[in-house]
Amino acid sequence: MANMDTDLGAQKSPSSTQGGTATETGRTDVRTEAKQAAGEMKHEMQRLKDEARQRGESLLKGQRDAAASEIGGMAEALHKAAQQLNQQEQSTTARYVDRAAEALDKMVYTLREGDLRSMVKKTEDFARRNPGIFFGGSVLVGLMLTRFLKSSAERRETEPAYRSGEGSGTETRYTH
Repeated sequence: MANMDTDLGAQKSPSSTQGGTATETGRTDVRTEAKQAAGEMKHEMQRLKDEARQRGESLLKGQRDAAASEIGGMAEALHKAAQQLNQQEQSTTARYVDRAAEALDKMVYTLREGDLRSMVKKTEDFARRNPGIFFGGSVLVGLMLTRFLKSSAERRETEPAYRSGEGSGTETRYTH
């Protein structure tokens, strides 16, 4: 009997050797599947990241174009104001107003023609170098934008429904 115990302990049965190989194969399969799943997940995450970036850029481009149009309108109004000031012989004031309009024109050009990524990078660089100025400027711009949007919305609500330009704005009544 002692002999049998040593024989069993010393020898491996064929089924235990095959089970070890099957276990190794199973582990390899699981590892391979995990690597494939991780690769697919990484690919999908990259795709989603690219898609989000494209959507963000598209949204920012739309906002950039809208801002450029609004600023362009302000610049045009300032140019007209400068002309009127010149006609009223207030050339010094007209010159300052015209310079402000030219600065807005440059801003519009930069917004419309500039690369979005480079503008973001320049803004980030400026914010890192001058955090106080950037934060303060952001607050001021936010307040101005809020005020502008609020006044635009109020103006739309109070304007008459017709906008065709008919009439001179005076009411005419006919009596029989």
